[in-house]
Amino acid sequence: MTAIHGVIFQSDGKSTVGRIFIRPLEALDRWIAGILPRPHEPTLAMHAGLHVTIDAEREYVVEQLVGSLYLNFHNGLNWTPLHAFRQRDRGGWDVTVPAEHFRAVDPDLVDRAIPRLNAIAGHPFVGEDCTAFIERAFGGRQRMFADSPLLRSLGVGVRIGDPALPLLDPDAPLDSNTRDKLQFEVIKRLPDALADASSPNGRNWLLQRGLPALTVGTLLGVLAEHYSSSSRRSTPVSSTARRFLR
Repeated sequence: MTAIHGVIFQSDGKSTVGRIFIRPLEALDRWIAGILPRPHEPTLAMHAGLHVTIDAEREYVVEQLVGSLYLNFHNGLNWTPLHAFRQRDRGGWDVTVPAEHFRAVDPDLVDRAIPRLNAIAGHPFVGEDCTAFIERAFGGRQRMFADSPLLRSLGVGVRIGDPALPLLDPDAPLDSNTRDKLQFEVIKRLPDALADASSPNGRNWLLQRGLPALTVGTLLGVLAEHYSSSSRRSTPVSSTARRFLR
């Protein structure tokens, strides 16, 4: 990998994972931040990666993906050709923002990220989502995406990992298309993050703890009901009870 173009944002227009899990989980935070799109406006970003060049000529996206058991629980890191990445837009869009337009990133940090990316190890998605991977690629010491606006309003700083809430420099010289897609005039006013870059991600914590607990609880409930019903069907009626029933 020889160059980093920046952070590439994507809104997949037909993503099942995005429609069922990502957007509903983030809708309240986006509403509080004031960036829910109105009818006929572009949908918001739900994924982000690093737009890079390999061998000075081939463009790729380094990204953390979710979906299969391998990606979720072993290694979600992918080096995707840019043209293949864009095939996932499917009626959506993608834009690239130079990394130095983030508040916490300067050109020196971008230069130091190149050798780091060339040696970076993959993590499972349940431990690291796409925004946490981007922050790790730049050293893992600075926040590049906002805390949950909902919990922030309650005085609690928690990482939520929403690619629609990047912490960009308010004076970033973005083109009009990028400004519109990211709703830049709103997100440029997002407050700096309170939570440490190494703190747990709220959404991934839910995936790791909440959903397994709910699944186990539901399974135990089904098993308990099954064995309870079987016990009622197989328990013999005593002779005393039979006389009483007559």
